[in-house]
Amino acid sequence: MALKHAMGYHRPIIFREIDAMIERELKLHVPAGARAGIARELRAQKARRITLQARYFDTPGRDLAAANIALRLRKEGRRWVQTIKAPAGDTLSRIEINHVRPSPELDITLYAGTALEAFFSGLKAPLTLRYETRVTRQVLEIHHNEAVVELAYDQGALYAGEAELPISELEFEQVSGDPDAIFQVGREWLVRHGLVIDLRSKAERGDALANRALSIVAGPDGLVNLATVAQPAVHTLFKAVRAAPVTLKPRMPVEQAYVVSASECLFQIIQNTAFAAGADTAQAGHDAHMEYVHQLRVGIRRLRSCWKLFRGWVPEAPAEATAVLRQSFGAFGNSRDLDVVTKVVAPRIKAHGLPDCSFPRRRKAADQDQDAVAAHPDFQLALLAFLQQLIQLGDAVAQAARADTPDLALPAGSPGSADLVPVPASAVPDAASGVQPVTPDTPARLRPALVRRLNDWLRRIAKKGAKFTVLPIETQHDVRKQVKNLRYCLDFSEGVLSRSSLLPLKRLLAEIQEELGDLNDFYVAEEHYRRLVDRQPQAWFAVGWLRAMQAHQCTRAQGLFRKLGKLSELKG
Repeated sequence: MALKHAMGYHRPIIFREIDAMIERELKLHVPAGARAGIARELRAQKARRITLQARYFDTPGRDLAAANIALRLRKEGRRWVQTIKAPAGDTLSRIEINHVRPSPELDITLYAGTALEAFFSGLKAPLTLRYETRVTRQVLEIHHNEAVVELAYDQGALYAGEAELPISELEFEQVSGDPDAIFQVGREWLVRHGLVIDLRSKAERGDALANRALSIVAGPDGLVNLATVAQPAVHTLFKAVRAAPVTLKPRMPVEQAYVVSASECLFQIIQNTAFAAGADTAQAGHDAHMEYVHQLRVGIRRLRSCWKLFRGWVPEAPAEATAVLRQSFGAFGNSRDLDVVTKVVAPRIKAHGLPDCSFPRRRKAADQDQDAVAAHPDFQLALLAFLQQLIQLGDAVAQAARADTPDLALPAGSPGSADLVPVPASAVPDAASGVQPVTPDTPARLRPALVRRLNDWLRRIAKKGAKFTVLPIETQHDVRKQVKNLRYCLDFSEGVLSRSSLLPLKRLLAEIQEELGDLNDFYVAEEHYRRLVDRQPQAWFAVGWLRAMQAHQCTRAQGLFRKLGKLSELKG
Protein backbone atom coordinates (compact mmCIF):
# COMPACT_ATOMS: atom_id res chain seq x y z
CA MET A 1 0.00 0.00 0.00
CA ALA A 2 1.48 3.36 -1.03
CA LEU A 3 2.00 6.02 1.63
CA LYS A 4 2.03 9.74 0.80
CA HIS A 5 4.05 11.89 3.23
CA ALA A 6 3.77 15.67 3.53
CA MET A 7 7.16 17.28 4.14
CA GLY A 8 8.44 20.83 4.34
CA TYR A 9 5.14 22.59 5.03
CA HIS A 10 4.32 23.49 8.61
CA ARG A 11 1.45 25.63 9.84
CA PRO A 12 0.14 24.17 13.10
CA ILE A 13 -3.51 24.87 13.79
CA ILE A 14 -5.87 23.54 16.40
CA PHE A 15 -8.10 20.53 15.81
CA ARG A 16 -11.39 22.35 15.49
CA GLU A 17 -10.11 24.02 12.31
CA ILE A 18 -9.67 20.67 10.53
CA ASP A 19 -13.15 19.31 11.05
CA ALA A 20 -12.26 17.30 14.14
CA MET A 21 -14.93 16.08 16.48
CA ILE A 22 -14.97 14.71 20.00
CA GLU A 23 -16.61 11.31 20.40
CA ARG A 24 -17.66 10.12 23.84
CA GLU A 25 -18.28 6.41 24.05
CA LEU A 26 -19.00 3.89 26.79
CA LYS A 27 -17.77 0.41 25.92
CA LEU A 28 -19.03 -2.83 27.52
CA HIS A 29 -17.63 -6.33 27.04
CA VAL A 30 -20.28 -8.90 26.07
CA PRO A 31 -19.64 -12.30 27.72
CA ALA A 32 -20.46 -15.41 25.70
CA GLY A 33 -23.66 -16.09 27.63
CA ALA A 34 -25.10 -12.66 26.80
CA ARG A 35 -24.52 -12.58 23.05
CA ALA A 36 -27.61 -14.40 21.84
CA GLY A 37 -29.92 -12.30 24.02
CA ILE A 38 -28.47 -9.02 22.76
CA ALA A 39 -28.67 -10.16 19.14
CA ARG A 40 -32.34 -11.13 19.60
CA GLU A 41 -33.20 -7.80 21.19
CA LEU A 42 -31.50 -5.84 18.42
CA ARG A 43 -33.21 -7.87 15.70
CA ALA A 44 -36.56 -7.23 17.36
CA GLN A 45 -35.84 -3.49 17.32
CA LYS A 46 -34.85 -3.58 13.62
CA ALA A 47 -31.21 -2.66 14.21
CA ARG A 48 -29.26 -1.84 11.05
CA ARG A 49 -26.51 -4.35 10.16
CA ILE A 50 -23.25 -3.32 8.47
CA THR A 51 -19.93 -5.02 7.75
CA LEU A 52 -16.71 -3.22 8.70
CA GLN A 53 -13.14 -4.03 7.73
CA ALA A 54 -10.39 -1.87 9.21
CA ARG A 55 -6.62 -1.72 8.74
CA TYR A 56 -4.53 -0.06 11.45
CA PHE A 57 -1.13 1.48 10.78
CA ASP A 58 1.92 2.31 12.87
CA THR A 59 5.70 2.31 12.64
CA PRO A 60 7.54 -0.90 13.59
CA GLY A 61 8.57 0.88 16.79
CA ARG A 62 4.94 1.76 17.65
CA ASP A 63 5.40 5.55 17.59
CA LEU A 64 1.67 6.18 17.15
CA ALA A 65 0.65 3.82 19.93
CA ALA A 66 3.20 5.46 22.24
CA ALA A 67 1.49 8.80 21.59
CA ASN A 68 -1.96 7.22 22.13
CA ILE A 69 -2.83 7.83 18.48
CA ALA A 70 -4.71 5.35 16.29
CA LEU A 71 -4.64 5.63 12.48
CA ARG A 72 -6.87 3.40 10.38
CA LEU A 73 -8.46 2.86 7.00
CA ARG A 74 -11.91 1.31 7.31
CA LYS A 75 -14.29 -0.03 4.71
CA GLU A 76 -17.78 0.99 5.74
CA GLY A 77 -20.17 -0.67 3.34
CA ARG A 78 -18.82 0.36 -0.07
CA ARG A 79 -16.71 3.35 0.95
CA TRP A 80 -13.31 3.71 2.61
CA VAL A 81 -12.78 6.19 5.46
CA GLN A 82 -9.42 7.27 6.85
CA THR A 83 -9.64 8.07 10.58
CA ILE A 84 -7.20 9.29 13.16
CA LYS A 85 -8.04 9.23 16.87
CA ALA A 86 -6.26 10.81 19.83
CA PRO A 87 -7.04 11.31 23.53
CA ALA A 88 -9.48 14.04 24.51
CA GLY A 89 -10.51 15.27 27.92
CA ASP A 90 -11.43 12.08 29.78
CA THR A 91 -11.39 8.30 29.81
CA LEU A 92 -14.38 7.95 27.47
CA SER A 93 -13.60 10.71 24.97
CA ARG A 94 -11.46 10.76 21.83
CA ILE A 95 -10.64 13.34 19.20
CA GLU A 96 -11.66 11.91 15.84
CA ILE A 97 -10.81 13.20 12.35
CA ASN A 98 -12.40 11.44 9.36
CA HIS A 99 -11.72 11.70 5.63
CA VAL A 100 -13.60 9.73 2.98
CA ARG A 101 -11.09 8.10 0.62
CA PRO A 102 -11.56 7.07 -3.02
CA SER A 103 -9.52 3.90 -2.46
CA PRO A 104 -7.82 1.94 0.35
CA GLU A 105 -4.72 4.14 0.19
CA LEU A 106 -3.39 5.88 3.28
CA ASP A 107 -2.75 9.59 2.65
CA ILE A 108 -0.82 11.49 5.32
CA THR A 109 -0.91 14.71 3.28
CA LEU A 110 -4.47 15.12 4.57
CA TYR A 111 -2.92 16.43 7.80
CA ALA A 112 -0.71 19.03 6.12
CA GLY A 113 -0.96 22.39 7.85
CA THR A 114 -2.24 20.90 11.08
CA ALA A 115 -0.69 20.12 14.44
CA LEU A 116 -0.38 16.52 13.21
CA GLU A 117 1.97 17.39 10.35
CA ALA A 118 4.97 17.88 12.62
CA PHE A 119 4.22 14.60 14.35
CA PHE A 120 4.16 12.57 11.15
CA SER A 121 7.13 14.44 9.68
CA GLY A 122 9.14 13.52 12.76
CA LEU A 123 8.64 9.76 12.40
CA LYS A 124 11.93 7.95 11.78
CA ALA A 125 10.36 4.88 10.19
CA PRO A 126 7.59 4.41 7.61
CA LEU A 127 4.04 3.53 8.53
CA THR A 128 3.06 -0.06 7.88
CA LEU A 129 0.01 -2.27 8.34
CA ARG A 130 0.07 -3.60 11.90
CA TYR A 131 -3.28 -5.30 12.54
CA GLU A 132 -6.80 -5.56 11.12
CA THR A 133 -10.38 -5.94 12.27
CA ARG A 134 -13.33 -7.66 10.61
CA VAL A 135 -16.59 -6.90 12.31
CA THR A 136 -20.31 -7.29 11.85
CA ARG A 137 -21.99 -4.33 13.51
CA GLN A 138 -25.63 -3.93 14.51
CA VAL A 139 -26.54 -0.27 14.96
CA LEU A 140 -29.53 1.12 16.82
CA GLU A 141 -30.41 4.75 17.51
CA ILE A 142 -31.90 5.10 20.99
CA HIS A 143 -33.92 8.15 22.04
CA HIS A 144 -33.64 8.62 25.80
CA ASN A 145 -35.61 11.57 27.16
CA GLU A 146 -34.26 14.48 25.09
CA ALA A 147 -30.98 12.74 24.19
CA VAL A 148 -29.93 10.48 21.34
CA VAL A 149 -27.49 7.61 21.90
CA GLU A 150 -26.13 5.35 19.17
CA LEU A 151 -25.76 1.72 20.21
CA ALA A 152 -23.33 -0.42 18.22
CA TYR A 153 -22.96 -4.16 18.84
CA ASP A 154 -19.73 -5.43 17.29
CA GLN A 155 -18.94 -9.10 16.73
CA GLY A 156 -15.85 -10.25 14.90
CA ALA A 157 -12.12 -10.44 15.49
CA LEU A 158 -8.78 -8.63 15.53
CA TYR A 159 -6.02 -10.13 13.36
CA ALA A 160 -2.24 -9.70 13.53
CA GLY A 161 0.14 -12.16 11.90
CA GLU A 162 -1.03 -15.65 12.87
CA ALA A 163 -2.91 -14.45 15.95
CA GLU A 164 -6.45 -13.28 16.50
CA LEU A 165 -8.63 -11.99 19.33
CA PRO A 166 -12.42 -12.15 19.36
CA ILE A 167 -14.41 -8.92 19.39
CA SER A 168 -17.70 -8.91 21.26
CA GLU A 169 -18.56 -5.48 22.59
CA LEU A 170 -21.41 -3.06 22.97
CA GLU A 171 -20.67 0.65 22.45
CA PHE A 172 -22.87 3.56 23.50
CA GLU A 173 -21.94 6.82 21.76
CA GLN A 174 -23.37 10.21 22.67
CA VAL A 175 -25.02 11.75 19.59
CA SER A 176 -26.92 14.66 21.12
CA GLY A 177 -28.55 15.86 24.31
CA ASP A 178 -27.69 15.16 27.93
CA PRO A 179 -24.14 13.71 28.26
CA ASP A 180 -25.40 11.46 31.06
CA ALA A 181 -27.59 9.56 28.59
CA ILE A 182 -24.85 7.07 27.66
CA PHE A 183 -24.59 6.11 31.33
CA GLN A 184 -28.34 5.82 31.79
CA VAL A 185 -28.82 3.72 28.65
CA GLY A 186 -25.65 1.72 29.29
CA ARG A 187 -26.82 0.97 32.83
CA GLU A 188 -30.06 -0.57 31.52
CA TRP A 189 -28.27 -2.86 29.05
CA LEU A 190 -25.59 -3.80 31.59
CA VAL A 191 -28.17 -5.01 34.10
CA ARG A 192 -30.41 -6.69 31.54
CA HIS A 193 -27.62 -8.71 29.91
CA GLY A 194 -24.88 -9.01 32.54
CA LEU A 195 -22.24 -6.93 30.72
CA VAL A 196 -18.79 -5.85 31.92
CA ILE A 197 -17.16 -2.41 31.58
CA ASP A 198 -14.02 -2.59 29.41
CA LEU A 199 -12.54 0.79 28.48
CA ARG A 200 -9.96 -0.52 25.99
CA SER A 201 -10.34 0.49 22.37
CA LYS A 202 -9.88 -1.91 19.48
CA ALA A 203 -6.63 -0.08 18.78
CA GLU A 204 -5.28 -0.81 22.26
CA ARG A 205 -6.19 -4.48 22.01
CA GLY A 206 -4.88 -4.71 18.46
CA ASP A 207 -1.58 -3.10 19.39
CA ALA A 208 -1.12 -5.61 22.22
CA LEU A 209 -1.97 -8.47 19.84
CA ALA A 210 0.51 -7.22 17.24
CA ASN A 211 3.23 -6.94 19.89
CA ARG A 212 2.85 -10.66 20.53
CA ALA A 213 2.26 -11.75 16.92
CA LEU A 214 4.92 -9.69 15.14
CA SER A 215 8.65 -9.23 15.71
CA ILE A 216 11.00 -6.48 14.54
CA VAL A 217 13.83 -7.58 12.25
CA ALA A 218 16.52 -5.59 10.46
CA GLY A 219 16.81 -6.24 6.74
CA PRO A 220 20.07 -6.36 4.74
CA ASP A 221 19.45 -2.76 3.68
CA GLY A 222 19.36 -1.69 7.33
CA LEU A 223 15.65 -0.95 7.27
CA VAL A 224 13.49 -2.25 10.10
CA ASN A 225 10.67 -4.62 9.11
CA LEU A 226 8.05 -6.77 10.81
CA ALA A 227 8.08 -10.57 10.79
CA THR A 228 5.35 -12.98 11.84
CA VAL A 229 5.81 -14.96 15.06
CA ALA A 230 4.79 -18.61 14.77
CA GLN A 231 2.03 -19.73 17.15
CA PRO A 232 2.03 -16.71 19.49
CA ALA A 233 0.71 -17.36 23.02
CA VAL A 234 -2.36 -15.15 23.04
CA HIS A 235 -3.74 -16.59 26.30
CA THR A 236 -0.96 -14.81 28.25
CA LEU A 237 -1.30 -11.57 26.29
CA PHE A 238 -2.74 -9.22 28.88
CA LYS A 239 -0.90 -8.57 32.12
CA ALA A 240 -2.51 -7.06 35.20
CA VAL A 241 -2.67 -3.26 35.10
CA ARG A 242 -0.40 -1.73 37.72
CA ALA A 243 -0.65 1.77 39.18
CA ALA A 244 0.53 4.48 36.80
CA PRO A 245 2.16 7.76 37.88
CA VAL A 246 -0.16 10.68 38.60
CA THR A 247 1.18 14.12 37.71
CA LEU A 248 -0.38 17.08 39.49
CA LYS A 249 0.67 20.68 38.91
CA PRO A 250 0.74 23.34 41.65
CA ARG A 251 -1.62 25.65 39.72
CA MET A 252 -4.27 23.00 39.09
CA PRO A 253 -7.69 23.60 40.63
CA VAL A 254 -8.30 21.17 43.47
CA GLU A 255 -11.21 19.63 41.56
CA GLN A 256 -9.05 18.93 38.52
CA ALA A 257 -6.33 17.39 40.69
CA TYR A 258 -8.94 15.08 42.18
CA VAL A 259 -10.31 14.05 38.78
CA VAL A 260 -6.81 13.27 37.48
CA SER A 261 -5.93 11.20 40.56
CA ALA A 262 -9.23 9.36 40.96
CA SER A 263 -9.52 8.61 37.23
CA GLU A 264 -6.17 6.83 37.22
CA CYS A 265 -7.21 4.71 40.21
CA LEU A 266 -10.57 3.89 38.66
CA PHE A 267 -8.97 2.88 35.37
CA GLN A 268 -6.76 0.39 37.25
CA ILE A 269 -9.82 -1.04 38.98
CA ILE A 270 -12.01 -1.24 35.88
CA GLN A 271 -9.41 -2.85 33.63
CA ASN A 272 -8.31 -5.47 36.15
CA THR A 273 -11.98 -6.16 36.87
CA ALA A 274 -12.57 -6.79 33.16
CA PHE A 275 -9.61 -9.18 33.10
CA ALA A 276 -10.80 -10.95 36.26
CA ALA A 277 -14.23 -11.30 34.62
CA GLY A 278 -12.69 -13.02 31.60
CA ALA A 279 -12.36 -10.27 28.96
CA ASP A 280 -9.53 -11.65 26.78
CA THR A 281 -8.35 -13.78 29.73
CA ALA A 282 -10.57 -16.87 29.72
CA GLN A 283 -7.51 -19.11 29.26
CA ALA A 284 -5.24 -17.27 31.70
CA GLY A 285 -3.88 -19.44 34.51
CA HIS A 286 -4.36 -19.17 38.25
CA ASP A 287 -1.26 -17.03 38.85
CA ALA A 288 -2.39 -14.47 36.27
CA HIS A 289 -5.87 -14.49 37.78
CA MET A 290 -4.40 -13.98 41.25
CA GLU A 291 -2.47 -10.95 39.99
CA TYR A 292 -5.57 -9.43 38.33
CA VAL A 293 -7.37 -9.63 41.67
CA HIS A 294 -4.36 -8.30 43.58
CA GLN A 295 -3.98 -5.25 41.32
CA LEU A 296 -7.75 -4.74 41.38
CA ARG A 297 -7.60 -4.54 45.18
CA VAL A 298 -4.59 -2.20 44.98
CA GLY A 299 -6.68 0.07 42.75
CA ILE A 300 -9.53 0.05 45.27
CA ARG A 301 -7.14 0.95 48.09
CA ARG A 302 -5.69 3.78 46.01
CA LEU A 303 -9.16 5.12 45.18
CA ARG A 304 -10.14 5.09 48.85
CA SER A 305 -6.92 6.95 49.67
CA CYS A 306 -7.71 9.49 46.97
CA TRP A 307 -11.14 10.06 48.51
CA LYS A 308 -9.52 10.67 51.91
CA LEU A 309 -6.95 13.07 50.46
CA PHE A 310 -9.62 15.26 48.85
CA ARG A 311 -12.38 14.70 51.43
CA GLY A 312 -14.40 17.84 52.10
CA TRP A 313 -13.05 19.55 48.99
CA VAL A 314 -14.95 17.65 46.26
CA PRO A 315 -18.32 15.85 46.16
CA GLU A 316 -18.48 12.58 48.07
CA ALA A 317 -18.51 9.40 46.01
CA PRO A 318 -22.00 7.86 45.66
CA ALA A 319 -22.80 6.21 49.01
CA GLU A 320 -24.54 3.11 47.64
CA ALA A 321 -21.72 2.43 45.18
CA THR A 322 -19.14 2.95 47.93
CA ALA A 323 -20.86 0.32 50.09
CA VAL A 324 -20.81 -2.17 47.20
CA LEU A 325 -17.12 -1.43 46.64
CA ARG A 326 -16.36 -2.19 50.28
CA GLN A 327 -18.24 -5.51 50.19
CA SER A 328 -16.62 -6.56 46.92
CA PHE A 329 -13.15 -5.70 48.22
CA GLY A 330 -13.66 -8.16 51.07
CA ALA A 331 -14.96 -10.85 48.73
CA PHE A 332 -11.94 -10.47 46.44
CA GLY A 333 -9.61 -10.87 49.43
CA ASN A 334 -11.05 -14.10 50.84
CA SER A 335 -9.01 -16.53 48.76
CA ARG A 336 -5.94 -14.30 48.59
CA ASP A 337 -5.23 -14.79 52.32
CA LEU A 338 -4.83 -18.54 51.85
CA ASP A 339 -2.61 -17.95 48.80
CA VAL A 340 -0.32 -15.72 50.90
CA VAL A 341 -0.11 -18.32 53.69
CA THR A 342 0.63 -21.28 51.41
CA LYS A 343 2.89 -19.53 48.89
CA VAL A 344 4.70 -16.96 51.07
CA VAL A 345 4.64 -17.86 54.77
CA ALA A 346 4.58 -21.68 54.72
CA PRO A 347 7.81 -21.95 52.65
CA ARG A 348 9.58 -19.71 55.20
CA ILE A 349 8.38 -21.89 58.06
CA LYS A 350 9.53 -25.02 56.26
CA ALA A 351 12.92 -23.43 55.49
CA HIS A 352 13.49 -23.04 59.25
CA GLY A 353 13.22 -26.82 59.67
CA LEU A 354 9.81 -26.83 61.31
CA PRO A 355 7.39 -29.71 60.63
CA ASP A 356 5.34 -29.33 57.48
CA CYS A 357 1.55 -29.00 57.57
CA SER A 358 -1.07 -29.61 54.92
CA PHE A 359 -3.78 -27.05 54.24
CA PRO A 360 -7.23 -27.69 52.83
CA ARG A 361 -7.07 -27.79 49.05
CA ARG A 362 -7.92 -24.56 47.36
CA ARG A 363 -11.34 -25.01 45.81
CA LYS A 364 -11.16 -25.20 42.04
CA ALA A 365 -14.13 -22.87 41.94
CA ALA A 366 -12.34 -20.13 43.90
CA ASP A 367 -11.23 -18.29 40.76
CA GLN A 368 -14.73 -18.64 39.34
CA ASP A 369 -16.12 -17.15 42.55
CA GLN A 370 -13.94 -14.09 42.08
CA ASP A 371 -14.91 -13.94 38.40
CA ALA A 372 -18.52 -13.83 39.54
CA VAL A 373 -17.80 -10.98 41.97
CA ALA A 374 -16.00 -9.03 39.23
CA ALA A 375 -18.81 -9.53 36.71
CA HIS A 376 -21.67 -9.09 39.19
CA PRO A 377 -24.07 -6.34 38.06
CA ASP A 378 -23.95 -4.65 41.48
CA PHE A 379 -20.18 -4.24 41.30
CA GLN A 380 -20.30 -3.17 37.65
CA LEU A 381 -22.99 -0.61 38.43
CA ALA A 382 -20.86 0.77 41.27
CA LEU A 383 -17.92 1.24 38.91
CA LEU A 384 -20.22 2.89 36.38
CA ALA A 385 -21.50 5.29 39.06
CA PHE A 386 -17.94 6.30 40.00
CA LEU A 387 -17.05 6.76 36.34
CA GLN A 388 -20.11 8.90 35.67
CA GLN A 389 -19.39 11.17 38.63
CA LEU A 390 -15.77 11.71 37.55
CA ILE A 391 -16.81 12.48 33.98
CA GLN A 392 -19.37 15.00 35.25
CA LEU A 393 -16.86 16.74 37.51
CA GLY A 394 -14.23 16.73 34.77
CA ASP A 395 -16.73 18.32 32.37
CA ALA A 396 -17.46 21.08 34.89
CA VAL A 397 -13.76 21.82 35.39
CA ALA A 398 -13.05 21.79 31.64
CA GLN A 399 -16.04 24.04 30.90
CA ALA A 400 -14.88 26.59 33.46
CA ALA A 401 -11.34 26.46 32.07
CA ARG A 402 -12.59 27.01 28.51
CA ALA A 403 -14.69 29.95 29.64
CA ASP A 404 -11.59 31.47 31.22
CA THR A 405 -9.32 30.63 28.22
CA PRO A 406 -11.58 30.68 25.12
CA ASP A 407 -8.72 29.90 22.70
CA LEU A 408 -8.01 26.57 24.32
CA ALA A 409 -8.35 23.76 21.78
CA LEU A 410 -8.82 20.91 24.25
CA PRO A 411 -10.07 20.66 27.83
CA ALA A 412 -7.40 21.53 30.38
CA GLY A 413 -5.48 18.50 31.48
CA SER A 414 -6.49 16.36 28.51
CA PRO A 415 -4.26 13.29 28.65
CA GLY A 416 -1.92 13.22 25.70
CA SER A 417 -3.09 16.56 24.32
CA ALA A 418 0.39 18.05 24.61
CA ASP A 419 1.59 15.50 22.06
CA LEU A 420 -0.59 17.04 19.38
CA VAL A 421 -1.70 20.53 20.37
CA PRO A 422 0.54 22.96 22.29
CA VAL A 423 -1.34 23.96 25.44
CA PRO A 424 -0.37 27.38 26.86
CA ALA A 425 0.45 27.70 30.55
CA SER A 426 -2.67 29.80 30.96
CA ALA A 427 -4.72 26.76 30.00
CA VAL A 428 -4.03 25.28 33.43
CA PRO A 429 -6.23 27.46 35.64
CA ASP A 430 -4.97 28.82 38.94
CA ALA A 431 -6.82 30.27 41.91
CA ALA A 432 -7.76 33.35 39.92
CA SER A 433 -9.41 31.41 37.11
CA GLY A 434 -13.10 30.96 36.52
CA VAL A 435 -13.19 27.52 38.18
CA GLN A 436 -15.52 27.84 41.13
CA PRO A 437 -15.14 25.61 44.23
CA VAL A 438 -17.66 22.76 44.21
CA THR A 439 -17.98 22.81 48.01
CA PRO A 440 -17.68 25.74 50.46
CA ASP A 441 -14.56 24.11 51.95
CA THR A 442 -12.69 23.64 48.67
CA PRO A 443 -9.30 25.37 49.13
CA ALA A 444 -8.28 28.01 46.61
CA ARG A 445 -4.73 26.67 46.23
CA LEU A 446 -3.81 23.03 45.81
CA ARG A 447 -0.23 22.84 47.08
CA PRO A 448 -0.59 24.35 50.59
CA ALA A 449 -3.81 22.41 51.18
CA LEU A 450 -2.15 19.09 50.35
CA VAL A 451 0.97 19.89 52.38
CA ARG A 452 -1.09 20.73 55.48
CA ARG A 453 -3.20 17.59 55.25
CA LEU A 454 -0.27 15.25 54.56
CA ASN A 455 1.84 16.69 57.39
CA ASP A 456 -1.08 16.28 59.80
CA TRP A 457 -1.37 12.60 58.87
CA LEU A 458 2.38 12.16 59.13
CA ARG A 459 2.48 13.54 62.68
CA ARG A 460 -0.38 11.28 63.81
CA ILE A 461 1.20 8.15 62.34
CA ALA A 462 4.60 8.88 63.88
CA LYS A 463 3.03 9.48 67.30
CA LYS A 464 1.09 6.20 67.25
CA GLY A 465 3.95 4.22 65.76
CA ALA A 466 6.39 5.31 68.45
CA LYS A 467 4.44 3.00 70.83
CA PHE A 468 3.77 0.29 68.26
CA THR A 469 4.80 -2.71 70.41
CA VAL A 470 2.11 -2.00 73.02
CA LEU A 471 -0.71 -1.25 70.60
CA PRO A 472 -3.57 -3.77 70.29
CA ILE A 473 -3.44 -5.83 67.11
CA GLU A 474 -6.47 -4.04 65.66
CA THR A 475 -4.82 -0.66 66.26
CA GLN A 476 -1.62 -1.93 64.66
CA HIS A 477 -3.70 -2.96 61.67
CA ASP A 478 -5.21 0.54 61.52
CA VAL A 479 -1.75 2.11 61.60
CA ARG A 480 -0.64 -0.19 58.76
CA LYS A 481 -3.57 1.00 56.66
CA GLN A 482 -2.75 4.63 57.53
CA VAL A 483 0.84 4.14 56.36
CA LYS A 484 -0.36 2.62 53.11
CA ASN A 485 -2.86 5.46 52.68
CA LEU A 486 -0.12 8.07 53.23
CA ARG A 487 2.15 6.40 50.69
CA TYR A 488 -0.57 6.40 48.04
CA CYS A 489 -1.37 10.04 48.74
CA LEU A 490 2.29 11.00 48.49
CA ASP A 491 2.34 9.33 45.08
CA PHE A 492 -0.65 11.44 44.02
CA SER A 493 0.93 14.63 45.40
CA GLU A 494 4.51 14.13 44.26
CA GLY A 495 4.28 16.80 41.55
CA VAL A 496 3.51 19.56 44.06
CA LEU A 497 5.91 18.57 46.88
CA SER A 498 9.56 19.43 47.48
CA ARG A 499 11.71 16.44 46.54
CA SER A 500 14.21 17.18 49.31
CA SER A 501 11.57 16.47 51.96
CA LEU A 502 9.60 13.89 49.98
CA LEU A 503 12.25 11.36 48.99
CA PRO A 504 13.58 10.50 52.49
CA LEU A 505 10.00 10.15 53.70
CA LYS A 506 9.00 7.84 50.84
CA ARG A 507 12.04 5.62 51.43
CA LEU A 508 11.32 5.29 55.14
CA LEU A 509 7.60 4.68 54.62
CA ALA A 510 8.44 1.94 52.10
CA GLU A 511 10.58 0.23 54.78
CA ILE A 512 7.81 0.57 57.35
CA GLN A 513 5.17 -0.81 55.00
CA GLU A 514 7.35 -3.80 54.16
CA GLU A 515 7.79 -4.61 57.86
CA LEU A 516 4.08 -4.15 58.55
CA GLY A 517 3.17 -6.24 55.51
CA ASP A 518 5.23 -9.13 56.84
CA LEU A 519 3.68 -8.64 60.27
CA ASN A 520 0.18 -8.81 58.81
CA ASP A 521 1.08 -11.99 56.90
CA PHE A 522 2.25 -13.54 60.18
CA TYR A 523 -1.00 -12.59 61.93
CA VAL A 524 -3.08 -14.04 59.09
CA ALA A 525 -0.94 -17.18 58.97
CA GLU A 526 -1.33 -17.76 62.71
CA GLU A 527 -5.12 -17.87 62.30
CA HIS A 528 -4.78 -20.47 59.53
CA TYR A 529 -2.31 -22.65 61.46
CA ARG A 530 -4.43 -22.53 64.64
CA ARG A 531 -7.26 -24.14 62.67
CA LEU A 532 -4.99 -27.12 61.97
CA VAL A 533 -3.77 -27.93 65.49
CA ASP A 534 -6.58 -30.36 66.42
CA ARG A 535 -5.73 -32.73 63.55
CA GLN A 536 -2.11 -31.70 62.96
CA PRO A 537 -0.49 -31.03 66.37
CA GLN A 538 2.79 -30.12 64.64
CA ALA A 539 1.07 -26.88 63.65
CA TRP A 540 1.84 -25.64 67.17
CA PHE A 541 5.50 -25.35 66.14
CA ALA A 542 4.45 -22.99 63.35
CA VAL A 543 2.25 -20.99 65.73
CA GLY A 544 5.18 -20.56 68.11
CA TRP A 545 7.49 -19.44 65.31
CA LEU A 546 4.89 -17.00 64.04
CA ARG A 547 4.38 -15.47 67.49
CA ALA A 548 8.13 -14.94 67.83
CA MET A 549 8.29 -13.35 64.37
CA GLN A 550 5.36 -11.07 65.22
CA ALA A 551 7.21 -9.73 68.28
CA HIS A 552 10.36 -9.27 66.19
CA GLN A 553 8.48 -7.38 63.47
CA CYS A 554 6.74 -5.13 66.01
CA THR A 555 10.08 -4.12 67.52
CA ARG A 556 11.59 -3.41 64.10
CA ALA A 557 8.55 -1.39 63.04
CA GLN A 558 8.60 0.68 66.23
CA GLY A 559 12.24 1.62 65.62
CA LEU A 560 11.37 2.79 62.11
CA PHE A 561 8.38 4.80 63.37
CA ARG A 562 10.66 6.64 65.80
CA LYS A 563 12.93 7.53 62.89
CA LEU A 564 9.82 8.78 61.10
CA GLY A 565 9.12 11.22 63.93
CA LYS A 566 12.54 12.81 63.45
CA LEU A 567 12.17 13.48 59.71
CA SER A 568 11.53 16.98 58.42
CA GLU A 569 7.95 17.76 57.50
CA LEU A 570 6.87 17.99 53.89
CA LYS A 571 7.30 21.26 52.03
CA GLY A 572 5.69 22.58 48.90
